[in-house]
Amino acid sequence: MTRDSKVTAAEVSSGDVDTDDGFDLVNDAPPPPTASTQVAPPAAPPAEASTSVSRTSHPSPSPKKIKKSKRNTTVLEYESGSGSGPPIPPKPASYASQIEAIASKMDATSLDRSIGDLSETTDDGYTKRLYNSLKGHLDWGREKEVLIAVMGMTGAGKTTFISKATGKKNLKIGHSLESCTRDISVHSTKIDGTIVHFVDTPGFSDTYLSDTDVLHLIADYLASAYKQDVKLHGIIYLHPISEIRMTNPATKNLEMFRKLTGEKNLKNVILATSMWDRVTIEEGESREQELCNKFWSILLTFGARTARYGGTPESAHEIAGMLMDNKPFYVQLQEEMKDNKALADTSAGREVMQEIDRMKQQHERELSEMKEMMQRTQEENNQAAMKALEEHYKKMLENMERTLKDERRMNEDKVRGLEDRIAALESRPPPCNIM
Repeated sequence: MTRDSKVTAAEVSSGDVDTDDGFDLVNDAPPPPTASTQVAPPAAPPAEASTSVSRTSHPSPSPKKIKKSKRNTTVLEYESGSGSGPPIPPKPASYASQIEAIASKMDATSLDRSIGDLSETTDDGYTKRLYNSLKGHLDWGREKEVLIAVMGMTGAGKTTFISKATGKKNLKIGHSLESCTRDISVHSTKIDGTIVHFVDTPGFSDTYLSDTDVLHLIADYLASAYKQDVKLHGIIYLHPISEIRMTNPATKNLEMFRKLTGEKNLKNVILATSMWDRVTIEEGESREQELCNKFWSILLTFGARTARYGGTPESAHEIAGMLMDNKPFYVQLQEEMKDNKALADTSAGREVMQEIDRMKQQHERELSEMKEMMQRTQEENNQAAMKALEEHYKKMLENMERTLKDERRMNEDKVRGLEDRIAALESRPPPCNIM
C-alpha cells in the first residue's frame, strides 16, 4: 500500500494501519516532502484530540500518557498544542525490520538496479538520499577490509615487516644479497577490527629478476586487481636506515616507485625507515634528515609522510593504521593502462626502457674493453690469464643477452591496455591472488 505522509495515533490504536512486512523499497518508500504534504499544525487543536505525527522534525514534547491498543501497539498521546509530535529517528524504527530482511537478500548491485539511474531523479535528491540510506543498511555487520602494498628495494625488510604485522613466522625472509620475494604474495591479519591485506612485492634491481620482469609482475597484479574492482588504500615504502649512502639501486627504485604510483597518489604513501637497531640514534637521525631534504623532498611535497619502523608488531600496526582510513585509489600505472597504453608507453615503462638503454651502453663499453684486454693477454701468451678472461667475457655476453631480451619483450609486448592484459591473464592459470 502507499503510506500517507501522516499517520495518527488513533489509527494505529484502532488497527486501521497496515503493518505487515510486505514493504517495497521503491513503491512504498515515504514520498519526498512537498508543499502539499507539509501541513502546518492547526492554530487551536481540540484538547481531546491526539496530535498527528508529522515527518518533519520538531522539538520533542513530553507524552501525556501511554496506553496499549488492542493489537498490543504502544500509543503515545501528547499534550495538545505541543507541536506535531516527536522527530523521526535517524534510522526509522518502523522500517528497520523490513529493510534488514530485504538487505539480507540483496547486495549493492541489485539495489542499483531497483533504484535505477539516480541522475534522472527530479525530486531534489530525495531518491538519492534514500538510496544512500538503504545502501548503508546493506553494509551493516560487514567487516572492513583494506589493501596495503609494501614496496622498496631488495633488502629493505619488506617481508620481515609483513611477518611482524601479521604474526606469520613461516614467510621466507632473506638475510643475504639474494632476493626472496620472487613473486607477489598477499598476507592478511586483523588490526583494530579491520582486515588488512599486505601485498609483498619484489623490488627493482632484484637479484634474479630483471626490472622488466618486476614491472610485468606488478602490472599483472594491478590489472587483476582492477578487474575485481579492488583498490589500494595505501603504500608503505621501506628504506633501510642502515644504508650508509643512497646507492644507484636505491635511487632507481625510488624513481620507479614514483612513476608507478603517480604524484596525485603520494598522499597515500608512508616512507618508512627500517633497521634502526643497526645504527646509533645520531647516525639514524642524520641519514633520515638527508633523505627528507634530498632524496624524498619531491615525494614529501606531494603529501607523502614519514615513519620509523621499530621492528615490532606494534610499530608495524601503527604504520599500517596511518593508511587504513584512506579513500581507495588506483595507482598511475593502472590509470595509464586503462587509457589503452602499452606497458612500454607508461611512465614506469619508459623509466625501465631508459634503464635498458643505459645498461646496453655499459655492456657494450665493458665488452669492448674486455676484447682489448684479451688481445693483449693473448700476445703475452699467458694461458692462465687468458682462460679467466674468456670465462668473464662469456658472463658479460650473457648479461648483454638478458638486457637485449628485456628490450625485445618491452618492444614486442602486444598487450595494449588494461582490458587486453586482463584477458591475457585469464587465459593462463592459476588466477592471481589479489586479497
